[in-house]
Amino acid sequence: MSNMNREIDISLKKINYMKYCKLCLLPDTKPQLTFDENGVCSACINNKLKENVNWGQKRTDFQRIIEKYKNSEGSNYDCIIPVSGGRDSTYQTYAMKEMFGMNPLAVAFHPLDQTEIGRKNLDNLKKLNVDCIEFSTKPETYLKLAKFGLTELGDFQWPEHIGIYTVPVQIAVKYNVPLIVWGENPQLEYGMPTNIDEDTILDREWNEKNGGYFLDKIKPADMIKYGFDKRDLLPYIYPTDEEIRKVGVTGIFLGSYIKWDIFKQLELVKDLGFTENVDPIEGTYQKFENLDVYFTVFHDYFKFLKFGFGRATDHASIEIRYGRITREKGIELVKNHEGKIPKKYLTKFLEYAQIDEKEFHKICDDFTNKEIFLTNSDGSIKKDEENNPILKNPIGMN
Repeated sequence: MSNMNREIDISLKKINYMKYCKLCLLPDTKPQLTFDENGVCSACINNKLKENVNWGQKRTDFQRIIEKYKNSEGSNYDCIIPVSGGRDSTYQTYAMKEMFGMNPLAVAFHPLDQTEIGRKNLDNLKKLNVDCIEFSTKPETYLKLAKFGLTELGDFQWPEHIGIYTVPVQIAVKYNVPLIVWGENPQLEYGMPTNIDEDTILDREWNEKNGGYFLDKIKPADMIKYGFDKRDLLPYIYPTDEEIRKVGVTGIFLGSYIKWDIFKQLELVKDLGFTENVDPIEGTYQKFENLDVYFTVFHDYFKFLKFGFGRATDHASIEIRYGRITREKGIELVKNHEGKIPKKYLTKFLEYAQIDEKEFHKICDDFTNKEIFLTNSDGSIKKDEENNPILKNPIGMN
């Protein structure tokens, strides 16, 4: 592990014994998650708080905000909507155009590993009759950043995670469109402590803390010292404060003003032509998320190595909060689907990353948190028959 790996690894939340929420399945290794005195996580607490929100008033507040930014002359777009080939993108676009009468400009950061379903869903989104800019970056630089993200951060999707936050803001500056409407409020939905009665503004500070910069350790502008050309990094660099102020760019979450319900929204967007996967995505049991790129499954696997949980835990925990499944059923789903090396696109992933399988396993070991996984007497990571590390206390043991 490089010096950078060791420095970043310190920031990972480490404990000797994972503790799980008493209501859902989230562990206390999840960054920014907190627990109350009863052992209930902040995601479950936030979910209950949502029931006491006056969403009618929130909608009125939202209407007041967007009217302020609406281009009454029709000489420019009313807002920008960051989109991909996912479920939320279709819902955001539908909501802003049909529910609130805005003329949005959809902006998509184009990853190199876009799937056929992702392409299909993005094209279907455009059928809502919206203009859309698809931004593609230099392939060689993208892959170089992805390789850096894999070996130094444990995240091959790093350039995508940066670009989805920077490019829409860059377009807002260049097109002089102040309002950016994002989808769900991640603090509210996924358990980061937040005041539900205060607006959450997605600005530079939020982006560097919660976006693709990996816990504020490395920014793309710093990559020059690692051999990158500044000219190649332009799409990944957030606009300056001066540029933001000049245009008055403001990012808001639609989920701060509309009660977010991914299951109701899924049925709506399916009626609009959104396509699910035929089979569940590796690492989970659901078929409606992470459809637009091939390699997110590896991001989820590295999340499991770092924090001891993955996408199935996220999905099951959400369903438990919505009362769709029991906690016991969620535990069963996690045990059946999580913590396994993705195999379907492994060959394709190794080709893109320009590594062999042996090197892949070495990188996995570098990012496996030995505080929460079993080790052998020599300090090496204990593996199962499929070469996956074994948690000290997986969900269901306590």
